[in-house]
Amino acid sequence: MINEREWTQARLVTRRAVRSCLHCSIASVNADGSAHVTPIGSLLLGSLGRGIYFDVFNARLSANVDRCPEVTILAVDSGPMLWSRALMRGRFSRPPGIRLVGAVGPQRSSSPDEIARFHRTVGPLLRTKGGAAVWASLTRVRDVRVDRIETIRMGSLTP
Repeated sequence: MINEREWTQARLVTRRAVRSCLHCSIASVNADGSAHVTPIGSLLLGSLGRGIYFDVFNARLSANVDRCPEVTILAVDSGPMLWSRALMRGRFSRPPGIRLVGAVGPQRSSSPDEIARFHRTVGPLLRTKGGAAVWASLTRVRDVRVDRIETIRMGSLTP
């Protein structure tokens, strides 16, 4: 069972991961049983154990979760300040990353509030040619249920 403290930390790490490298990675299961990992830049965590992502470009991920909804999401804060401080001090001051283990719901229409929240997240990037091209039409979304949070461990650098 996830508690509020873990969830608050997961939301912070996920937000920093998306800001530092513009995506998280989602692992799903292919039809042949092999793993499929794809970047997703639109993950938004909300209330305890709940989140969404916009299901726009990821045809294989979409097919995989329709067949088998279990996923693992990897969010790593790749910010250079976090990593250089950790290397200089010999430890991280906060977790460098997390795994969110859970399941994805069926595709549904996105709400205007969900689109607005994501647009606030990407901010000025939405006004670029590329941002407008990839984020102008966010009509489909999937709900994410997080059952377990695993903090990334890096030996003695993480408490």
